[in-house]
Formats: sequence, structure tokens, C-alpha cells
Amino acid sequence: MKAYNLFLTGFLLITFFMPAFLAEPCTAAFAPSNNITLERGGMTWEYQEQITDNESVVFRNFIDLEAGNSDKFVNAWEILKAEIILRDQMEESVKTKPDVKLNGTSEPVKVTDVDFVLSKEALGGIEKTSSITNSATVNYTFGKPIDQEANIWFMGTPTSNVTINLPAGYDVEKTEGLNNKTQESGNNHTVLKGNFSPERNITLWISENETYKAEMQERKRIIEQNAENKTNASVNKTRAAGKAVEASKSSGFFKDIFIWFYQIVQKVNLV
Repeated sequence: MKAYNLFLTGFLLITFFMPAFLAEPCTAAFAPSNNITLERGGMTWEYQEQITDNESVVFRNFIDLEAGNSDKFVNAWEILKAEIILRDQMEESVKTKPDVKLNGTSEPVKVTDVDFVLSKEALGGIEKTSSITNSATVNYTFGKPIDQEANIWFMGTPTSNVTINLPAGYDVEKTEGLNNKTQESGNNHTVLKGNFSPERNITLWISENETYKAEMQERKRIIEQNAENKTNASVNKTRAAGKAVEASKSSGFFKDIFIWFYQIVQKVNLV
């Protein structure tokens, strides 16, 4: 995800409107982190970035200029407008230059939703240097679900922290570009943690766990068998009820015949 680049785009707009910022370079102070959750049919990329020091001053200026009235104060309404601006820019960015590839191509990867939340920490005078923590979420779908084996490529912020949650029942076979990697497993889920490399690309090769696959197939068989047994029991119950009604009708029929026959005999005897 290129939320980092998105902020830099905002800063370029600021420098265009405020040349004074060019006279004294800002001390870049970003602390981005990423949380990626993979599913067979898509994924979610949650991004969070903390802006501190002079960069927070620049960002507040951006909000005041682009979404406000340049009164050197950021209010709640300006924050809401800035969220829309940044969300639209982010959506255009990830669609123009894809940051996710499945099996070497971005063709099957579609962006379905983008959300951007600008922290209320930005409220107040534009000269404040207190930190601002913003977050964004991008949802993707895959044109074809992940098969038994797949490789997935991500482009993120260089050296930023990342957590990658694999789909249930998948193992990681190989990674590239994931520095300081650690791996955790539990409840049929594998979680990778580390940092994007300076080249900002990570590639994962994953495969379906055969034991998990067998367990899912057995569970499916049991569910189908239970459904079939339930259907058969319902059919048998219906048949039994039908037979009971039929027997009742037969018993009543013969009873009526007997009464009719008895009445005839009585009349004969009277004669």
C-alpha cells in the first residue's frame, strides 16, 4: 500500500502553496505499520502511520489549506473533508499502480473498498508538533481463489513493520524481502512478522497443508452425511405417518362394513 507516498503527495501540495516550508526542511518522522490478512478469495490490508515532530506541523498545514479555510486552525469538519481527499487519492493510487500481485500478475487482484481515517489528534492550531496517527484499510478480491499453491507479492513502505496472516490451512514455503522474519502458528493459522526490505517488496510462496486439507474434506463428508441422514429420517417419518393414516382409514372402512352387514342381518331376522 502506498499511504506513505500519499502523504508525500500532500506535502508537495503544501510546498506549492507555502514556499516557506522549502526554506527549512522538515525532519521526517514517520512510524508506519502494516497488517495484512489473506483469505482464499481476497485480502485486507490495514495501514497505520504515526506522524511526529515537524512533519505533523506540515500535515496540519495540509489539512488547513486543502480542506479548510486557511485560518491556521484544524477543526473537525476539515478533518472529515481531508479524509475524503486522502481516501480518493489513495484509491486512485492503488488502482493506478497495483501494490499486490497474485502468481506474478495484478490482473486478478481487484480493489473493492478503501477507507481512510484521519486522527482527531490533528485538531487544533497548525503549529502543534504533537503526534498524529492515521489509519487506512484497503480490501481486495481475487478473481480466482488461491489454489493449493500460490505466490503473493506486496509493495509497501521501506523498512516498515508488517504482520501477514496466512489463510487457514496454509504453510509458508519461502519468503523474499521480509527482513527480521518471525513465524507463529496456531489454530491452523500461520502468522509472519518482520519488516519490508529497503526495496519495499515482499514475496511469499505458500501451499495448502495436506493434513488440514484432509481434515476439511472429512468435515465436509460428515456434514453431508448428517444432512443425508436427517433427510432420510424425515422421509421415513413421513412414510410412517402415511401408513398410520392408511391403517386408520382401513380399520374404519371394515368397521363400517361390519355395521352395515349387522344391520342387514337384523332386518332379515325380523322378517
